[in-house]
Amino acid sequence: MFMSTSTPSTSVIVFLLLLSSNWLTNAALPNINDFLAQGDRALSADRLEEAINHYSRGIQLLPKQWSTQEEEDVNDQDYQVSAEETEQIMSLHTNYATALSFLEGSTLNVINAYRTSCICYRKWKKHSNNKVNDMKPKRVAVQSFFFLGMTYQDLASSDVETDTQRIEYLQQAVKAYAAATKLDPNHWSSYANMGVVLADVGLDGDGNTAVSLQLFEEGILSYQKAVELLSNGKSGSSKATDPPENVEEVVAELNYRIGLCLVPFLFMTPSSDGDEDYNTKLCTLPGVAADRSCFELAAYQFHTAMQYGPHEGALNALTLVTADATFGMSTDVSKVQQLFEDYASNFESSLVDELKYNGFHRMRRIFDQVIVKERLEGHMFQLVVDVGCGTGLAGVEFRNISSTLVGIDISPKIIEQAKQSHPVYDEYRIGDVRQVLQQFPQTVSLLVAADTFIYFNDLTELFASMKVALDEGGYAIFSLENVSNDNEQRLLAHKPDWRWQITPSGRIAHRKEYVEAVARQNSLEVILHDNLDGFRREKNVDVPGHVFALRKLPEKSVNNDEL
Repeated sequence: MFMSTSTPSTSVIVFLLLLSSNWLTNAALPNINDFLAQGDRALSADRLEEAINHYSRGIQLLPKQWSTQEEEDVNDQDYQVSAEETEQIMSLHTNYATALSFLEGSTLNVINAYRTSCICYRKWKKHSNNKVNDMKPKRVAVQSFFFLGMTYQDLASSDVETDTQRIEYLQQAVKAYAAATKLDPNHWSSYANMGVVLADVGLDGDGNTAVSLQLFEEGILSYQKAVELLSNGKSGSSKATDPPENVEEVVAELNYRIGLCLVPFLFMTPSSDGDEDYNTKLCTLPGVAADRSCFELAAYQFHTAMQYGPHEGALNALTLVTADATFGMSTDVSKVQQLFEDYASNFESSLVDELKYNGFHRMRRIFDQVIVKERLEGHMFQLVVDVGCGTGLAGVEFRNISSTLVGIDISPKIIEQAKQSHPVYDEYRIGDVRQVLQQFPQTVSLLVAADTFIYFNDLTELFASMKVALDEGGYAIFSLENVSNDNEQRLLAHKPDWRWQITPSGRIAHRKEYVEAVARQNSLEVILHDNLDGFRREKNVDVPGHVFALRKLPEKSVNNDEL
């Protein structure tokens, strides 16, 4: 919870002490000031029994309409007390509840005292004509509702006899937090805790399953409201009541929890029917125009949380939702095509000047090692296809060992740029590489793909097309993104059999062992694997990468290992 114990913090106790600085003046009311002041002093010194005794004696002196929750059959005149006096009456009940909350076995009495304080406010608002300035009693009522919600919340997490009773406690907590936000729409901590009650997932600090109503959409709305308030709202006009000192840490946690609400099934026991494919499940997130993959939206929230500083939970959750994920560009060829259509005019300058891309140079030097290893010095490859040729940067590097060089790309605009910038190709083909490669049955002697396969997650269909196109003994060389060493350790810890991971850029980083396995299944032997770290920079950080060189084997020599 936010303020996650059933008792107010020291700072809250100080707040309550400040509330008792005014004196009751209505002659119809007894002088409870001494009891309230003495109770506050004892509570601030942690003398709980003494504090409880002072508060209890003061409450006993109150007229019945101010000491019980019942609506007494009295005249409106009996409620004609000032706002300051109402504040004092309520503070007596609220501080009494606070003192009781430190004692074991007093939960029900705590609830009763907080409820009495809240009801005193409602009685005064209903009957009194003296409501010109209700700010101070309203603040006490907000705090009382908030602590009432926390008390119910803790009660639901304790040992209860039935699930029905637990749910009832959770529902009472939601009502209390909702009442607090109705009185103070800027009370961020009530929204935050309401989100926990509605939609907490995972395990608590003791390893127990989180207790909540599992109303995840409603939980997201509550968390988002808290985030909006702590971020001063979209318009800059909202201001959170009593914001925490560590605002950024709290906002990070809230964004993390929104992410959990989008993929709670990752942290819960799978349903018995097992029919739903959670990789394709769609979610709606307020503020996002269209339904998207729950994994994609969750990844965005976890990534957002990490922008505020280190967050181990968000980092681990991001690892889970992006490992072997099937959302984003990797599942939609049209998205990739549109990306490069929009990117065509400044593609090369962006790639080389801004991203410091040097993969094509390094791939060519690495392929020179293959030439030596395979004793191909002076050999001209009869048909070379540059897959995802872009503006022709890789084509320039491989032109001198190609008898015929074909450029393939999904973007017509990029092809036009290639013809103008680097007219090194004998022929151009436009389309999805998986389909275009089928047009070269067993005729390709070398396939080159620089920074192209990073837009595919599952490589099975792509490698099957490579198998069709490559001549027996034909070669392929391609670059892929890799994961950092630290990220690989997290992946192995959370998903040991991971195959690929979607990166923050939306591209795919592939695991070496996965690439090797898919290659074997398609009669392709890895004859060279090398590091390609730093082949591109993003946000001034080197992107890890690796390069593979394959040779197509005769069918009889293939060992189709399981992935």
